[in-house]
Amino acid sequence: MISGYCEEKYVPVKKIFESYFLKQEEIGASFAIYKEGKPLIDLWGGHKSENNEKWEENTIVNVFSATKGIYEIIVSILIDQNVLDLEKPVSYYWDAFKQSNKREIKLKHILSHQSGLYRFKEKITQEDLLDWNKIINILENQEPDHLYGEKTYYHAKTHGFLVGEIIKKTTKKNLGELVFELLSNKLRLDFFIGTPKNKLSNIAFLYEDKKEIQISDEFNAFNNPQHEISFYNKEIWQTAQIPSMNGHGNARSIAKIYDTFVNDLILEKNILLSKSSIKSCLTENVGRVDESLMLPIRWSKVGLILRGGWLFGKNKESFGHNGWGGSLGFADPILGIGVAYATNKINPTMASDKRIINLLKKFYDLFD
Repeated sequence: MISGYCEEKYVPVKKIFESYFLKQEEIGASFAIYKEGKPLIDLWGGHKSENNEKWEENTIVNVFSATKGIYEIIVSILIDQNVLDLEKPVSYYWDAFKQSNKREIKLKHILSHQSGLYRFKEKITQEDLLDWNKIINILENQEPDHLYGEKTYYHAKTHGFLVGEIIKKTTKKNLGELVFELLSNKLRLDFFIGTPKNKLSNIAFLYEDKKEIQISDEFNAFNNPQHEISFYNKEIWQTAQIPSMNGHGNARSIAKIYDTFVNDLILEKNILLSKSSIKSCLTENVGRVDESLMLPIRWSKVGLILRGGWLFGKNKESFGHNGWGGSLGFADPILGIGVAYATNKINPTMASDKRIINLLKKFYDLFD
């Protein structure tokens, strides 16, 4: 049922992971904790498809907004390379932002969900999300909902388009290309925004744990378009680039990215970027109630979540990003580890997912 590696002392963690499949609380998943490039835990199990194909070592899955944390690390690398500057107005990079209602919005306001462009104000379909130019045109012509920096609204679906277009205009490359070049290829791992055709057979089928959720009539950050699992299982979705929500990867790959990133910070390895740049990217931009999530969220200047509670382990210095459904990745700079969970059984609520929290509580109990 369960495959992979687990250090002897963490076998009780493995047993909790295994219990999820025995009790049918999980369908297919991977869970990994890496420290300085070596696994403490690297497990996977269950099924990846409707015909009971086993979840394999190289199985990947849509991790939804956990993707944001990965491309925010790309943004951090570009800041380190002086390609991007958090304090510059977006209009410096993107001419459409020179209009008066957008002129003063800074890069940090987009990244930390304070730009006012947190939703689409006109009706959008799933197919529209596949058309990059159409979405960019909508965002270019849309009025912000509030003055920049005045409020915080999680940009659930717009974020990756806004960040991705700024990156396209500065590097002439899209986010998918940069994720491959600067992370996946460099660190030899499987994480993609826009999955290559030769990796499609590795993608796990998504299953939704159905719950009745009240959908607001007014367009907000989440409901335009509404989530549609059947669409996310299609090849046209898997190969497209919708950076806010369609990165495909596994726990090993995400944990390795965060492990490398955090050890550039604490050990000054400079594999991805310098310690001083990481520190500036982890500086809290603002701490207030996020009006999309209706929770007090601490966003860093690049949009990583700071102090995520038990979702990011025991230490308040941890940072990362979780995703709709239960997948997440984070780094703990106190322990010097990268952690990730990836699942194909979608928990549709916005509440903290108990699957990862139970594993983390046991891990932190055992770590010395």
